[in-house]
Amino acid sequence: DTLIYDTVWSAEQRQLRVFFPKLFNFKKPMRAAQWTLDGKACKASRIKPFRVYDCIAIPCNDPTAALELHTAEDQCRIPVSPADTDRYRGRNVLYALNKDNDLAWVCDWVTAHQRNHGVDAVLLGDNGSETYTSEDLRRALADIPGIAVADVVDVPLQYGPTPKTATPVGDLKFLQRALLNIAKDRWFQQARGVLICDIDELVVSPTGQSIFDVTAKATFKYTSFSGSWRYRPLGHDHARNADHIYTASPPALCTNKYCIVPNSALGRMSWGVHALEGINRRVLPASRAFAYYHCRSISTSWKNNRTQPPMEKLHRDQATEIFMENSFPSKRKADATS
Repeated sequence: DTLIYDTVWSAEQRQLRVFFPKLFNFKKPMRAAQWTLDGKACKASRIKPFRVYDCIAIPCNDPTAALELHTAEDQCRIPVSPADTDRYRGRNVLYALNKDNDLAWVCDWVTAHQRNHGVDAVLLGDNGSETYTSEDLRRALADIPGIAVADVVDVPLQYGPTPKTATPVGDLKFLQRALLNIAKDRWFQQARGVLICDIDELVVSPTGQSIFDVTAKATFKYTSFSGSWRYRPLGHDHARNADHIYTASPPALCTNKYCIVPNSALGRMSWGVHALEGINRRVLPASRAFAYYHCRSISTSWKNNRTQPPMEKLHRDQATEIFMENSFPSKRKADATS
């Protein structure tokens, strides 16, 4: 039920980029479609295919131009979103897609990355949360010390197939990856760096380095890192990140995540959730200087059941416990005295 996610106008490139979900059988009518700017016919590029979304580019000098799409059966006016690259200029940005995650989880996640890596800007895409408004979420982010820019963009659109809605799922996370690349074009181009990780993931540096500092100095302006699951003691009514101090032997591993400088050769490529699209992960292996803890109970179980192994198969991990104590000192102290 969605043909176009967004149309972003770039002042630097003097063009519009139209972002579609993967077109599949709509590709033929889109190839035959005509586009007009202020009523005058214009020439669109060929459809550029990506894994789960497609794009076309249209030359355009004026951000206020009226863009219209004409097909054999219909015509519609397309809203245009001017890029605002100054908003995150020079910022260390934390980004994720959210739906109904507990506000305490979201604030813990931001707080940990602010304290440990110097995050000073956050953008969350809110995919139709029902337990709070996007303004509630934005205010909670803005109240976190050290956060200078706190933004929430509403995206009440279909996420795409999940294990609960389709079998097999495949790799059809239309909205998540398209929105990530829309955010890159629309806001992130001049950011110092963007860290892409979910609200149940905490990035760790054993030596205390900021991942933004390391990425900014890296040859390719890109840092990939691996992750592993962390678990909490059972019996607590309300899970928090700080409770996740248990691990398995050996630790259960998770797919890599990354930090990137948008205004770089790799940064201008298509971004994926776990890696850049079109780049073999072996070419850019995971850094040994960073990892992430994937907190098992920080989830609404929207995609699958997030049960954890029996406690007898787990053990307390000292490094994780120290990290949680440093990241959430007030929470750990309160637990110890309760």
